[in-house]
Amino acid sequence: MSPEFDRRAFRDLSYGLYIVTSLDGDRLNGQIVNTVIQVTSDPARVAVIVNKQNLTHEFISKSGLFGYPSWMSRHP
Repeated sequence: MSPEFDRRAFRDLSYGLYIVTSLDGDRLNGQIVNTVIQVTSDPARVAVIVNKQNLTHEFISKSGLFGYPSWMSRHP
């Protein structure tokens, strides 16, 4: 996570549906997941549960990057 990450977003993590995205070069991909959890607060880290057979997993494995909109947990 970037150093300017607002750790207050951790307060809004809850069970729900999330859109997780990643990329491989110019190719973008996203999927719906139901698990995003806080791992540590310092350094700020979250984990997502992604099926290894999904294209998003392949993109995350190659790029080492994923994103999810934390605002989704505040607006059901």
